[in-house]
Parts: sequence; C-alpha cells; structure tokens
Amino acid sequence: MISTVNFQDHPTNRNTKVFYFSKTEHASHFENLLAESNVPFEKQIDSDGDQRIYYGIHISKFDIAKNLNYLTIGKFRNKFIPDLFFRYFLIIISIIVVGLGIVGGLLAD
Repeated sequence: MISTVNFQDHPTNRNTKVFYFSKTEHASHFENLLAESNVPFEKQIDSDGDQRIYYGIHISKFDIAKNLNYLTIGKFRNKFIPDLFFRYFLIIISIIVVGLGIVGGLLAD
C-alpha cells in the first residue's frame, strides 16, 4: 500500500500517533519544531531496518504536531518545475492560451 503521509497510529498504544522520517535533516528540523512548541515526544531510530526515525506524539498534541510536520515537509519539498526557464515558459504559454480563449469567446458573438 502506498502512503502519502508520514504518520500513522501507534501499533500498540492507541493514544499515540507516530511520525516517521527517512532523512536525518528532515527529522532534526521536525524535532526542533517540536521542542520549540513544547510538544513532548518519544524518539526511536530503526537501527535494524531502513534507518527511519520515529517520533511518538500523544493524541492530545496531534494537531500541533501535524501542523509542524506539514511545515517540515514544505521546507524540504522540491519545486514542481525546477528549471526557471521552463517554469516561466509554462506560465507565459498558459497566459497566451487563456487570453486566446477569452478573445475567442468575446468574438464568437
């Protein structure tokens, strides 16, 4: 099953949600945000498996932690179109197409 989020229910404690990160830089940023927001957490590194870093958060602080998680994901996200030339090229082409559609709609009368 493909997961689009990086949190899930704790397998044995239903009062805990687990956030997980594959990259140390992302995990460190999330941990710093948790500490700044005074959100208590438990940390575990999967040393036997895929080296994921897990954070256990009580469900009473889940909404805060989820927002901090989204801030972490947003900080490290890749641009949809990384090349500056193609990004502006796509914007210009889109404006031209919309403009032609508007002009065609106005002249169709």
